Amino acid sequence: MTTKYGFSDVRDQLLEDLRGGYPTKWEDFQTAKVLGEEIFGSPKPHPNTVLNLFEAQNVGFAIPFAAYRASIGGFSSLMSDKPGTVLPRHTLATTIYGTHLIQILASHSARAIAYGGYLRVCPDEICVLSVGINPTEKRAEALEKIYRSLLDKREGGMLTPPSLGHLLCVKCTKTIDPTHAPWVSICWKKFTQVFSGSNSWDEL
Repeated sequence: MTTKYGFSDVRDQLLEDLRGGYPTKWEDFQTAKVLGEEIFGSPKPHPNTVLNLFEAQNVGFAIPFAAYRASIGGFSSLMSDKPGTVLPRHTLATTIYGTHLIQILASHSARAIAYGGYLRVCPDEICVLSVGINPTEKRAEALEKIYRSLLDKREGGMLTPPSLGHLLCVKCTKTIDPTHAPWVSICWKKFTQVFSGSNSWDEL
């Protein structure tokens, strides 16, 4: 309505409010208390509906994160045929392609963390890393569990730190936790390229 009737001041204020839930800076994402569709209150809209709205209203700065939010629900959610949730062919293809690229990046990063060689044998018997390199199979099995846990589906998607408490002791968890943020920040920088075709957030 603000676009149709030319209420530019109201539109500008609405867009400013949206920036809290759809940040363009990594630092703002880290400190945000409400993200994505949660900013619209209850009932919470489907992520596809929000993405369609932003595309239709040319809210360029919010599209990469909105596409990421839509991708969290997986392929079945992206392919939803419920009224108001059907994505146009181009938007659907772009989002699926972007999701695939982000998953590849996440897989490479998880592999580097799990198999990079800096995870030592832990003396704590409750820790999955308590097994030594002999037998080799036990060590490989432990690292595979960590790798898969790093890629486990979680509510906030890959940007959310993984939950490793069921596998690792407190000390080893603290060793791995700091390794998550650096590659996620790299992932964040890629959002504009994979989800909207822009080279950087500043271009939006």
